[in-house]
Amino acid sequence: MKDFKQALYESLLVSFGKVLSNYNAFAQGTVLHDVGKEIIDYLNKNGYEFDETDTLDDVGRLIDLFVKNGFADKLEVFPADKGHKYIWHNVYGLDAYRELQKYSDNPFLSCPLNASVFYLAGKHNKTLVLHKEFFDTAKKIVESQEELVDKTVDDRKGLDPLVIENARLLKLAEERERELKKSQEEIKRLRGIIPICSSCKKIRNDKGYWQQVEDYISTHTEASFSHGYCPVCYEKAMEEIKKHQTA
Repeated sequence: MKDFKQALYESLLVSFGKVLSNYNAFAQGTVLHDVGKEIIDYLNKNGYEFDETDTLDDVGRLIDLFVKNGFADKLEVFPADKGHKYIWHNVYGLDAYRELQKYSDNPFLSCPLNASVFYLAGKHNKTLVLHKEFFDTAKKIVESQEELVDKTVDDRKGLDPLVIENARLLKLAEERERELKKSQEEIKRLRGIIPICSSCKKIRNDKGYWQQVEDYISTHTEASFSHGYCPVCYEKAMEEIKKHQTA
């Protein structure tokens, strides 16, 4: 039976990786970028000082930090036809990455180092591409060939439909947010106690002047008035007309 802490860590790797594998590259990239940033911030808050220099050298420095603190027993790096070949000896979470081979083309999708590198590379408009991977369970070795490449803006016709839909929904949400903000700015509400004459029903405004109810409400809200008679006043008005006609 595995040590519980290691089994728990590996379960998180597998769970996170399986969930990410269900999403398109656009969504995966967004999540990895944000998670990578949070990982680096958390390490810094807990004493593993990693001062970013805002250069791509940060990637190598971060890898060294992980290896030095037990992420792997040893790491060997060799130039390759594309990027570099990495040989990880007894990497922590090895069984989880091997398990994720069943669900994703990139079994290191949920790797905390992978996410952190993805974040750092993104700051320089680059992304991390995995070309090859190989697991030697007997020797507890993982080999990977990875490369940092420039991000490219694909033609709309070549985009995944889910990416297009995500962009459309984002644009729609932004438009609705603007409309809501505009509506909120246009709304005027009457608040507090309004001083009104009990006889003529005029309202005293902030400057001490008395206004007709219609004028006051029109000034303080977006409402307008159309005049007419209620049934009671209508009857009174008709009686007055009849009196004048018979007089």
